[in-house]
Amino acid sequence: MLVAGTTTLLDRIRRDGGADAWAELVRRYWRVVFGYARRRGLSPADAEDFTQEILTELVRVLPEFELDPAKGCFRSFLFTMVRRRLIDRVRGAERGPQVCRLLDGDDIESPDEPWEQEWQRSLLRLALDEAARAVEPRTYQAFQLVVLDGWTAKRAAAFLDLSVDSVYQAKARVLRHAREVVERIEGEEA
Repeated sequence: MLVAGTTTLLDRIRRDGGADAWAELVRRYWRVVFGYARRRGLSPADAEDFTQEILTELVRVLPEFELDPAKGCFRSFLFTMVRRRLIDRVRGAERGPQVCRLLDGDDIESPDEPWEQEWQRSLLRLALDEAARAVEPRTYQAFQLVVLDGWTAKRAAAFLDLSVDSVYQAKARVLRHAREVVERIEGEEA
């Protein structure tokens, strides 16, 4: 949950507009926008260009942006922006399967399943990246072998010259860090 006194990413951008806050925004949302654009039919190059266009638009609008909690979180605002820009882009180019894929009955104002899936995937990657930086490399390697690569704790322990208990502790430590990151980001989103 968001702790009293915690400054959200949007607050940091509006307050000081520092490079760190903008870098965090890009780190947090680039994958979501890019992944969604790809899932909605854009080629990798077009999806990358599109993502840059969205980020450029955010640079323009966010310093004056006021989030209305009654209308949802920032992610919902971003979804609406992305969805509208995608539809405009496809309509401006040519009619065909892409338009159908973009206009497949979703409500343009409410996030759809592909958007939420991209958000969850990105959030997990962010959490794991931060956890990897927060723990010793060997701790993260034990976690990776057991959780991500599917090794048994015994096999990972032998490979890393650790006890099986140490492997389980490493797994728990990384998961705890990742969970804290997810809670922090979701708290800022609320």
